[in-house]
Amino acid sequence: MKRVFAVGLLGAALIGGSAAQADPSFGVGLTYTFGGDWGVGVRMFHDDEPESAVLAIGADYKFGSQAFRPTVGAAYLDEDFYLDFSLGYDTRIQALDYGVGLGAAFETEPKP
Repeated sequence: MKRVFAVGLLGAALIGGSAAQADPSFGVGLTYTFGGDWGVGVRMFHDDEPESAVLAIGADYKFGSQAFRPTVGAAYLDEDFYLDFSLGYDTRIQALDYGVGLGAAFETEPKP
């Protein structure tokens, strides 16, 4: 289990290095975690191009387990909203979980 988490962190670090060349955008929204928990979260997307698929990194606060959940995932980014699928780590139960999120997107900018 620790090996899977370490590989995920390494992948996020490598992706983060290349993502620094693009203009990031941000989001705030709700996340449903498979297993029946809801949370509120923030996301940073690797690019600000609307109507595109982007990589996301963020964090959620889960209401049911009252835990923080750092996340990595992929999202569809539009001009004013996002839809994401994330892999997260529940800090309270110390387990990986999957979630789907929807929220408002900020700092999106179409390329000329």
